[in-house]
Amino acid sequence: MTATRHRRARRIPRRGGFRPPHCPNPRCPGHLDPEHWRYIKNGHYRSPRDGRRLQRYRCRRCGREFSARTFSPSYWLRRRELLRPILAWAVEGPGLRQMARHFGVSHSTVARHIARGARHCLLFHRRQLDRRPPLELREPAVLDGFESFAYSQYHPFHIHLAVGGRSTFIYGFNDAPLRRKGTMTPFQKRRRAEMEQKQGRPDPKAVERGFAELVEELLPRLPEGEPLELHSDDHPAYRRALRQIRRRRGGVAIRHRITSSRARRTTSNPLFPVNLADLRIRHGQANHRRETIAFSKHLQAALERMALFTVWSNCVKRRSENHDATTAAMAVGVLERRLGWKEILGRRLFPGRLKLSRRWQSYYERKVPSPIYGPRLAQHARAYAF
Repeated sequence: MTATRHRRARRIPRRGGFRPPHCPNPRCPGHLDPEHWRYIKNGHYRSPRDGRRLQRYRCRRCGREFSARTFSPSYWLRRRELLRPILAWAVEGPGLRQMARHFGVSHSTVARHIARGARHCLLFHRRQLDRRPPLELREPAVLDGFESFAYSQYHPFHIHLAVGGRSTFIYGFNDAPLRRKGTMTPFQKRRRAEMEQKQGRPDPKAVERGFAELVEELLPRLPEGEPLELHSDDHPAYRRALRQIRRRRGGVAIRHRITSSRARRTTSNPLFPVNLADLRIRHGQANHRRETIAFSKHLQAALERMALFTVWSNCVKRRSENHDATTAAMAVGVLERRLGWKEILGRRLFPGRLKLSRRWQSYYERKVPSPIYGPRLAQHARAYAF
């Protein structure tokens, strides 16, 4: 082998150069086994947007070609320079059209960037939980949720949150569609009946099932032999969910502490960590404010913004503006310092290398239906196999 061919075939590039961490093709053995993976450089190309000269590579196992940009979260975005500022703005309170006017783009462009960032944040959060060693739950868990709606007030939903009782770290979230309740006029009752006849009535046990799923995701994170100390309010669906879990798991040890939802929401309230998360969501997410025209049109979009909020709350936001400069992720030990969006978006994450829960996999693939739109749901299909 000549010296030139030897330089092209070696795996370790020159000092300071980009090194592909694995094959981006999920069907290639080098996707999950980078230790025995090899690649070669395969020319260059010019970016049509900014004219940059980018290195191309070819996997020596599957033959798939890729470039350095394949490993960027902004891969295949036309306005990739907007990804970071849009995500930074999305947790600060503006609506989609406000951000679109600020950046001089359409609101659909903003929504597309938020969806891309949300998929990255779902994987980023999962990577934090499954680091080596996996994150253990060594504090009380506070579970509760808040109600919002998508498209109209005839389509409310409940978002469950699991928050650390001491760290305020958000361990996870999921959703549960609801039936509109409260005082309604005769016309509104007829309108609800017509919509339920056409679209179907929401599952009356959705809150119970969503709560149970979130609790069961926490149980494997307990240190061996330790019970789960769980705080919640007096929602009757929560007690039913815990009875079902104990029945399925043979009397698993769960210490359930109930605090009235009418108790004052002060720092001495055991539910304060989740109440604080609710407050920040209402403050920093325009689509969840009480009276707004910036509400989400799709339930999927509301969950995508929740994924952004989860990573921002854990890794970027300080736990206290005046007294504590640490973040929730620092408090549980998954980070040593605060992160910015530049670091969060430092490298693209691949779903085949991180195992999402069943519910979060549906969020990633954009398979959360909105009843009002029927089958018109734009799902996420990974083009070019990755």
